[in-house]
Amino acid sequence: MRLLSINRARSIWFLYLIDLNPRGLNLFSIMQPMINKYKFLPVKPDELDLTKGVVFGRGSFINADEKEIAVDLTIFNDGFVADTRSSTNESDAFLDEFISWIAMEYQLIPYQEVIRSKTYLSELWVKTDKHLNTLNPKLEQFGKHLTSMIKGHNHHPIEFETTGISFWTNPTITLPPGPFRFERGIDTPFGENRYFSIAPLQTDAHLELLDELEKILSN
Repeated sequence: MRLLSINRARSIWFLYLIDLNPRGLNLFSIMQPMINKYKFLPVKPDELDLTKGVVFGRGSFINADEKEIAVDLTIFNDGFVADTRSSTNESDAFLDEFISWIAMEYQLIPYQEVIRSKTYLSELWVKTDKHLNTLNPKLEQFGKHLTSMIKGHNHHPIEFETTGISFWTNPTITLPPGPFRFERGIDTPFGENRYFSIAPLQTDAHLELLDELEKILSN
């Protein structure tokens, strides 16, 4: 499986802001220094609603390799969401730097003492010459049967094939993780072998899982 690009690498850190800030300091006063430090776009006063999430877009930070990484940040009452197009490791690194910085500036509680959990979302574009029909020969036969039933396309011959698989958890559980999906790119010719995949995983784990899927498709 060859990585083409990272569409989104999201890290979600769950912690209550009131636990981080037990003395009730006005954290909105740090907004402008934060925008200056990370080059975020300005936020309008009517957008300062932590229940809906306050979005700070098109920012950047310097990673461990001294490279400037694009980042978006959303702050909620119960946590922080960071999006990069590099990796979830970079998104984690940004959140670690950012929350540690505001804790130091405002003498807040270290986040390590109040963080509840971390979750992830990875969206990747990849390329493989393997086909999902190989999961089961019956899928190819089903696609051919479907193709034979379509009328009115003699002017432009068509052929159906399996283009996606997905795995979900039971939605009845509290805060279920997102699905795993692997599917051909929409409006992309089959010959390009371009696939989109989404998983509730860190970037490296997502790529490892896709390599495992490619091995299954090779058998």
